[in-house]
Amino acid sequence: MGSKSKKLSDAICRDLNRLDKRYFKQGDYPGLEFWVMPSGVKTWFYQYKVKAKKYQQRKKIGNYPTIGVVEAIKRAKALSTKIYNGEDPKEAEKTDTLNMQLGEAIRNYYQDELTTVNQYSLKTIEGIKGVFGPWILRDTYDKEILNRLSKVEDLQYKKLSKITSKQFKSLYNAVGSKSPINANRLQEYLRKFWNDFVKASNNPFVLRKKYKNPENVYLDFLDKTELLKVMKTLVKIDERSGRLNYNYYKQSRLKPVSCLLLAFLLTTGRRLKEAGTLTWVRYKPGEYPRIELEKTKTSKKNNKLVFKLGDEAVNILNLISIDRLNNPSSAFYFPINDPRNNYIFPSKAYGKKIKGGKSEVLYVQDPGATWNKVLRLGGVERHMKIHSTRHSFATNFYRVTKDLKALAEALGTTEAQASKYAKLDGEPVVEGINKIKFFDDEKPTLKQVN
Repeated sequence: MGSKSKKLSDAICRDLNRLDKRYFKQGDYPGLEFWVMPSGVKTWFYQYKVKAKKYQQRKKIGNYPTIGVVEAIKRAKALSTKIYNGEDPKEAEKTDTLNMQLGEAIRNYYQDELTTVNQYSLKTIEGIKGVFGPWILRDTYDKEILNRLSKVEDLQYKKLSKITSKQFKSLYNAVGSKSPINANRLQEYLRKFWNDFVKASNNPFVLRKKYKNPENVYLDFLDKTELLKVMKTLVKIDERSGRLNYNYYKQSRLKPVSCLLLAFLLTTGRRLKEAGTLTWVRYKPGEYPRIELEKTKTSKKNNKLVFKLGDEAVNILNLISIDRLNNPSSAFYFPINDPRNNYIFPSKAYGKKIKGGKSEVLYVQDPGATWNKVLRLGGVERHMKIHSTRHSFATNFYRVTKDLKALAEALGTTEAQASKYAKLDGEPVVEGINKIKFFDDEKPTLKQVN
């Protein structure tokens, strides 16, 4: 919805609250709009009309607060002049971007797109920069890397429009000769960079599957015994009050919000970002409790966005719900106007100083340290990625149901994708082994030795 309002200022823009749906306020120049997304991202757009196109166009000017009110008006005026002179800003932007050198474009990508304001986690940002730095920008003192790069063309000084798949494949092979996994990451990150920032056809960074380096698929999971121990470590209830036992979390040096987020992952099979960004308006209690997600990793393919919840997941949400409203000492409790109240798993770090400014993230993004500690406390000695929570849910779901269709429905995937968890179910194998006759009917017995 759009609405007229008093003259926009940086203070007004800063204080506009996110809602369940996106909305905008008219800017103080014709066509200028200030959008507030459900994620909390605030963005300037300029709406305009060109003769060659039937419908009005919308050009992104930049995100707030990187682009303030004064700068947004200045850019809107500049766009208005270009349009008056017969130029389509979107087409011009594509041309300008394609004429940029790869290195220059990547640095602009860092500044304009790859930021926490745009909901990228610090871990993702560090991962992408950690690959682009040495292998594209050649920002490294590693002689082995520099030696391998010396044998291929330096793409950072090539215009985007001039880069070919053949040139990238040479770079990919050079990276792969040192680290096949880094070569795969480089390809994926460059493909994403092109799609998110360049937004032009003929992406030169798309490789056919047969040319990619093989990787072992990570499918580790908690078996039914380990799952019970880990869940007992994650969720601790005070028997007298029926609420979370904060003394336990304090003594164990565990973060309650991260613990319950991990427990929710294990009881739902949701991906970390899907659960972490979950807001209360997307939880629908009732006869068939469910969550309605804005999007998932696979929703573009199967349009599956509604997921039913089991009893234990509902119990976890009920524990949080009780604490967040009337327990000021709770890790889930915040003042009434605090935007973190919208989130089921709010971040304690929001608003605190971090590298590069203040944390803008309202929800828990990385419970990795808590996960590692909980595994140790639960007696699981091996290292496990957080994604193993999804594998644990799926494998144990299939073990008790043997229903591949229901598993695919619970995960939001195809049956073909869900079938990999059926292969992890080792019980039929053990049953088969135990049916083999290894001894005669009269089994040897162990004698006690004094």
